[in-house]
Amino acid sequence: MINNPDIKFSYKDAGVDTHKAASSISTLKNIIRKTYSAPANGTVGGEFGSFAGVFIPEDNFYQSRHRLVAATDGVGTKIELAKEYGYYAGLGYDLVAMSVNDLLCNGARPAFFLDYVSCGKLDNSWYIPVVESIANACILARTALIGGETAEHPGVMKENDLDLAGFCVGFLEDKKALPRKENIKEGTLIYGIPSSGLHSNGFSLVRKIFSHIRENNSEDRAIVENPEWVISHVLTPTRIYTELADALDKIGVDALVHITGGGYYENIPRVLPDDVAVTLDFSGVPELPIYALLKKYVNPRELYSTFNMGIGLVAFVCPQEKNSIHRYLPEAISIGRVIRKEAGNPEPVFINGIDLP
Repeated sequence: MINNPDIKFSYKDAGVDTHKAASSISTLKNIIRKTYSAPANGTVGGEFGSFAGVFIPEDNFYQSRHRLVAATDGVGTKIELAKEYGYYAGLGYDLVAMSVNDLLCNGARPAFFLDYVSCGKLDNSWYIPVVESIANACILARTALIGGETAEHPGVMKENDLDLAGFCVGFLEDKKALPRKENIKEGTLIYGIPSSGLHSNGFSLVRKIFSHIRENNSEDRAIVENPEWVISHVLTPTRIYTELADALDKIGVDALVHITGGGYYENIPRVLPDDVAVTLDFSGVPELPIYALLKKYVNPRELYSTFNMGIGLVAFVCPQEKNSIHRYLPEAISIGRVIRKEAGNPEPVFINGIDLP
């Protein structure tokens, strides 16, 4: 074996350009710093670029019996369609929303956020819009982007591969904790708060349908190959329900359900007592164009098991709160009620037109 001392390798030769990553982060520091003033429940300490983020809770954090609440999630295979159609400016909203909306379902308020970006090769054509959108989403969610990590994985990931993960920590006052299962009983009303579209779930199925449409030269081929249509109706950024945090202080909501992977059949039972079920009716929910397309290729039960079908969050409220929810959340749509679970029928979710209660 010949050892040639004249051959010297660098990290860049191996496919990792740390200088480029540092330069890209430096160009983004102003938009990231803007998130520092977003939280209403504390301030950011330390310097930009520190090894770890520092968050200083408001003075009454310990006295008012707050809890720390944390959530983590990613964007999933929606990224693949984003790459295909060259639209990256919504991915940051998807990333932030998936964790922030989960915190809201526990009654918590987000405080700070961290991101993790992994890729085969860093390219500013997608990196800058992704991180900018993460920062803008944090501002909308009133949470500070206090840290993150960008990692190139040459030889493990393809050059155009990327993946995103996010981590959000929030504060929860004991008295505002959700769900309140003891209050959910027969007659409890169920409202849906509209989604902006698919949000970030079901995209492996969406991509399979798109492939089927192209391979079979379906009549829908012109639609899925129209970038403007796909960006507007398929890659729509996930909605961040910031205004709901304010409304929760005025409405006696007993439970919130984030309709993500698993749809209605898996997510709603997470807040139900064992002795009740729900009956749902989506006839009053406007049909978004993407769902009109998916209905051609997916059976109804699978649709409601995979997608949000136009509703991003589901709220459970007692009948006495009906006027309050219409006043403070006027866009909320009545979609059902809680019923007594019948003996011998263990199913907790029934959807009108699909299931028979």
